[in-house]
Amino acid sequence: MFTKLAARNVKRQIGNYLIYYITVSLTVALMFAVNNAIFEKQLLARAASIDELRTALITVTVFISAVVAFVLGYATSFMLKLRKREFGMYLTLGMTRRNVLGVFLLESLILCAVSLATGLVLGLAFYQGIMAIVTNIMDVRYSFAAYSLQGLLLTVGLVAGVFALSAVTSALYLRRVSINSLLHDAQKSERTVKHPVPWAVLAVATLAAIITCCIVIGNEIITSAQNNNGSLAMLNICVITLIISIVLFHVGLCKSMFGLLLRSERFKNNGTNTFTLRKLSSKLSANAVMAGILALLMTFAVAGANASFLMQTANNAALDRSYPFDVFGEIPYDSDSPVDMTTAHNAIAEFSTITREADYTIYTSGKDYLHGFTKWHGENYSELYDEFITESEFNALFGMLGYPQLKLGGGFAIVPHSAYAKNVEACDFSAAQLRVGERTFDFKGFANAPLTTLRFFLAVVPDAAIDGLTACADGWACMLDGDKFDAQGLHDKLTYEYTNGHLQYMRCDFGIKQYHKIQSDAESAVFIVTALYVALVFVFMAMAMLALKTLSDMADDRKHYDTLFRLGASKRDMTRTLFRQTFAFFFIPFALPILFGIPTAAICYALMQTTGFAAIALKTINIAFGVAAVITAVYALYFAATYLTAKRNVIRRV
Repeated sequence: MFTKLAARNVKRQIGNYLIYYITVSLTVALMFAVNNAIFEKQLLARAASIDELRTALITVTVFISAVVAFVLGYATSFMLKLRKREFGMYLTLGMTRRNVLGVFLLESLILCAVSLATGLVLGLAFYQGIMAIVTNIMDVRYSFAAYSLQGLLLTVGLVAGVFALSAVTSALYLRRVSINSLLHDAQKSERTVKHPVPWAVLAVATLAAIITCCIVIGNEIITSAQNNNGSLAMLNICVITLIISIVLFHVGLCKSMFGLLLRSERFKNNGTNTFTLRKLSSKLSANAVMAGILALLMTFAVAGANASFLMQTANNAALDRSYPFDVFGEIPYDSDSPVDMTTAHNAIAEFSTITREADYTIYTSGKDYLHGFTKWHGENYSELYDEFITESEFNALFGMLGYPQLKLGGGFAIVPHSAYAKNVEACDFSAAQLRVGERTFDFKGFANAPLTTLRFFLAVVPDAAIDGLTACADGWACMLDGDKFDAQGLHDKLTYEYTNGHLQYMRCDFGIKQYHKIQSDAESAVFIVTALYVALVFVFMAMAMLALKTLSDMADDRKHYDTLFRLGASKRDMTRTLFRQTFAFFFIPFALPILFGIPTAAICYALMQTTGFAAIALKTINIAFGVAAVITAVYALYFAATYLTAKRNVIRRV
């Protein structure tokens, strides 16, 4: 009998359960998709050295499960509140609390099963979408990804755990609540804010603080990228201030906006505006802190999603700068490495075809004369010595990359390390002179080349200037025929066990661009999937809580709409009123997060320009628009479901 009653109740309450059903289904779909990615064999094999790929995603999935448990707990409280009188009637008619709890748990179980089934079906498509994103990031050819039994079991287990926690919450509530409380729930008195002006001042002040924090955070990030002199303390203070300001801004806005509009006689007397403004003033005032917290969650979801896609783009650009050659290596003369240049050359030939190559020698004077013109000089840098490369070998090396031939004209040039280019070029070498025997070489300027070896800068000198200098290292670089080779296998071939005192570890003296691209892409994939996963769930959670809160308040307001109808308002007027009320309640915590994409994109754009990635800077704008579009689509889905459910419960019952 109780099973039939539970099934009938679910069918009868399907409209009220719609938001609950959408949230659980979408969240389960995301969980199932990510859990399948965790156990995808080809993906893990592709990034075998990135243990974080599986560990990070499992950690995030557990975290998301806790978030889902919170959302479902809130949703359960909404459903219980909506049906208090029904449960009170059951107890009055002779059912025991255990019977009532059993009926409610059966309803939850039915809804859980339906939501789980729907989520798993949606998850099949979501998983293919995630794999398409990941394979695109990792430059792997996409093919239909197989589903994992482990991913299915993990999803089902986590969902079962989440619903178990929800059931415990319901049991504790129904065990303690009295029948009188169920049947005669206290009516809430609605109060508008009497003094909206101080709250308006708070909203304006905190909005100014938000804008200021965005500017300062952007400046600190750019400054740090330029010269590593950004203030971490200032950055932390601004982030904390930004968090507090976002919450307080929404508190001030919710408590002032509609109260001030109520003071406008012309506006409030137009149609049902007075009714709408009083409702919004009361509801938003009571839920101001919640609106601020939800806006904060969505704001960081927007910022995180923007940053995640930017990271992958920036990583690829940084890879080209850090690893300009397909294979590059430099071995000091005092090294006892078992992998010399000949061994490396033969190993590379086993995996790919060498199309171009160049070798060179690094020389040193044993002095730090040139370093004396920089900040890398003195007691803390006593082990740094000036190092040199000949003009002909420099031109042969970087000529492979298409750089123009360097012509010194009897002088010398400085080649900065790619990561310290701005710092080196800020130094004044105009008075520097190199003396070799009877000859003197003047400073001719800086050379543009992607120097990536472990030194701040390198001096390029005429071939004749190496007389009297000491050779200290041999280097070699090559370009390969394409990137479709076993980069992991080549890296393993060139890796050896190195002992430094009591430490033993695996070491490779050669930088293999494709190998590092695999590592970089795997890290980007982890970051992007994680950021999108968390961002979407945060948005789902925020929208679900807004929807449930709206529906909960609407259930308490049916009599007010009935009064409005009796005062002469048509159903069309009431429908418009309900639409405006629902839209405003949704829009206020949604507007700032979407607008926050503008400063996020601006900071990312400036960062790309500053760090030398101007070619990809415009992509930050496209990313910001894409993230905003996805979140807006989620907003539209929840708003439509909430409005239609509220309309069914309020307008059609009048």
